[in-house]
Amino acid sequence: MKEQTKRVEPELAPVPDPGDNVTLPEAVGFEGLPATVDIRQAGTIAAMAREEGEIKGAIVQAKHFPRDEMAAYTKILKSCERPSFAEGARYLFPRSGQSVEGPSVNLAREIARCWGNIRYSLRVVSLDEETVHIKGVAIDLESNNSVEMEDKFARLVYRKKGGWVKPDERDLRELINRRGAICVRNALLQLMPPDVVDDALAKAKETLTKAARGEIKQDPQAAARRIVLAFSELGVAASHIRQRLGHDIPPINEKELVDLRAIYNGIKDGTAKASDSFAMNGERVQSEGSAELNKEIDERSGGKAA
Repeated sequence: MKEQTKRVEPELAPVPDPGDNVTLPEAVGFEGLPATVDIRQAGTIAAMAREEGEIKGAIVQAKHFPRDEMAAYTKILKSCERPSFAEGARYLFPRSGQSVEGPSVNLAREIARCWGNIRYSLRVVSLDEETVHIKGVAIDLESNNSVEMEDKFARLVYRKKGGWVKPDERDLRELINRRGAICVRNALLQLMPPDVVDDALAKAKETLTKAARGEIKQDPQAAARRIVLAFSELGVAASHIRQRLGHDIPPINEKELVDLRAIYNGIKDGTAKASDSFAMNGERVQSEGSAELNKEIDERSGGKAA
């Protein structure tokens, strides 16, 4: 007779209930953590341990492959020579009668990419029914320097026909990503050498000015249409742009086109509001570049400069 083989059913591991304690392996968690923790904390601790391991591994790689600062600097400036990239590299908005400008989120990320051995991330510290607390983190893996920038804001979005309302899941995600991008940008910029950031911003502005000059020379009507269409997506009408410039569009000069694109970037990134740069309620706001063009128009027509 053939010997019959008895099938043994595998036993399933018991699922712990909330409040039960679990024992963590020695390899999991930071030093000093208790070996036994509440099951509700195990996922958080495992995520912390995983992130710690990733950072330690990245630091080891950074020590083996240190950055060449001169090559990285050259690479950053090369990126800023691309007109398509330079368009989104700068923001601009008025404050107290002066223009405030700086590097955009895109430029900060590109500088970090070219500089190398930089790790950055966005973390949600807390999220409840009323507020959102986030943190942008940037770490230089070679020097072990780190910068954290935090932001805490109401869990609300603005609707033209409803005012401030509670966001749905998609709107909340977009709100966190937009505000978080600014935190990450500010953390990265504090980590980077300031002269490198300034040179990158100047190169991007130089590239964009040359591109705008050629664009206006080739087809001023098309250049005007593109900027008007871009602003229309942000709720800024052509009439608002005309009010700011102080004249019709076209004509538009290269400085005005460069500044309008920087203003667009600031509004899109969430650095500024449309009402900061445009008379959304009918009041007149004039750009710096419009004064030069108005003077030129008046001189050609024999009138006095405004």
